[in-house]
Formats: sequence, C-alpha cells, structure tokens
Amino acid sequence: MKPQKKLLLIGESFSPWTKKARWALEHCGLAYGYKEYTPTLREPGLRWRMRQLTGPVSVPVMFAGGKVFRGSWEIARYASETAADGRLGDMDAIAPWNHLSEAALAAGRTGVVRSVLSNNQALEEALPAFVPAVLRRPMRFVARDAAQRLDHKYAHLVKPDAARQALLKTWEGLAQSNCDYLLGSFSYADMAMAVVLEVVAPIARTEPPLGPATQRCWNNPELAEGFEDLVNWRDRLAANDATTYSQFRPE
Repeated sequence: MKPQKKLLLIGESFSPWTKKARWALEHCGLAYGYKEYTPTLREPGLRWRMRQLTGPVSVPVMFAGGKVFRGSWEIARYASETAADGRLGDMDAIAPWNHLSEAALAAGRTGVVRSVLSNNQALEEALPAFVPAVLRRPMRFVARDAAQRLDHKYAHLVKPDAARQALLKTWEGLAQSNCDYLLGSFSYADMAMAVVLEVVAPIARTEPPLGPATQRCWNNPELAEGFEDLVNWRDRLAANDATTYSQFRPE
C-alpha cells in the first residue's frame, strides 16, 4: 500500500454516492475522517475549502493531501490506487458497471425527491433538526423549495427505466459469474450495483437517521418484489464480514 495521506470525506449519510465512497475506502483499509454535509447551510464552507466560488457543488467530496476528489468514482479510484493491491478489481473493467449504477441512482434520487414533495410529513422531516416541532408545519415551504431546486438540478440526468435496467444487468451478470460476485471475486462492481438497492429497499444505517415518512420515500416496493433475489444478494454482502462496511453494521 502506498503511504496514506490524511483523508477527509464530506458527504450525506443517506446518499447512495456517499455509501459507495465509504464502502470503497473501508474495503481498501483507508482511515478517513467524515463530516456530514447540510445543503445550503454548509455550502459556503465547502466552496471555500474546494476553492470553487461558482458552478454546482455536490457531495461526496474527499480532501487528501491538498487534492480534491469529487464524486464516488474518483474517490474509489483513489482508494484503489492507494491500496495498490487490486482489492477493488480492475477499475477500467468496472467502469461500465459504475455507469449503470450512476444512471440507476440518478433515477432513484429523482423518484425519492418527488416522493418527498408529495408527502407533507416527509417535508417536515427534511427541515433541520434545530427547527422546533411547532414551526415545522408552517415551514414546509422551505423544505419544498429546497426539494424543488434539487429536482430541477438533477432532472436532466434521469433516463427512463434506468433502475430496472441496471437491476436486470446485475441479475444477468451474477447468473453468468455463477457466484455472488459480478467479476468472479468481490470488487467495486459489486459495491456499485449493491448500492442501487439502497433506492429500492435500503438497509444502510444513516446518521442522523431519516424520519419514518422519509424512509418510506426511499423504498420502491414494486422493484423490491420484482428483484427480491437481488435484495437477498445485497443482504448477503452486507452480512459477510469480508464484504460489508460500517453503514451495514449495527452500532
């Protein structure tokens, strides 16, 4: 393993992209600090740290020795190169699986956001923790505005039926490999596709925890039923000490 720089990961615990980044870092044995990101409130500080005053910013973002790594794919590639032992697999060969994962998660994110927009309780749960209960109902408009802006920001990335197509490809890949690993041994391909199930039937622990209405918004019962075997596959990876990571472990 190459000498490790001090790492700081900034993300959103509930975000599938943050989950992919954390899983890759931990599987590669890289120690990292973690800070939870709150959109709007912490955006100025993140922009200052990234030296990016304009243009869109999103998490996860990782800082390593003065360098900035944007997005789960860049972070995973850094982890793979630092571990330098191939434990994440051939990242070039894995890239098509990551593209499938990204498309599926983009569709899933839009589905979640639009579900939240149609659920008043979820809108109230989306408000910062410091907002008192008595003010949550009259302040729904704040959460609604934030969700609408998020929907507008990412809607152009959505491809019709992307989540179902990604799950079908995963099912086919596992059938061809004839084992629990898409490429014959555990790799980032398995992480990327397993995390897609987090917008279907999520199990990863989040901190702070999501409210009950918001949790329901992250579930897709139709896909969960149609791809129950893949949900079970993800659960096996989560239960296996050799393939799990911190958010899949109980506190």
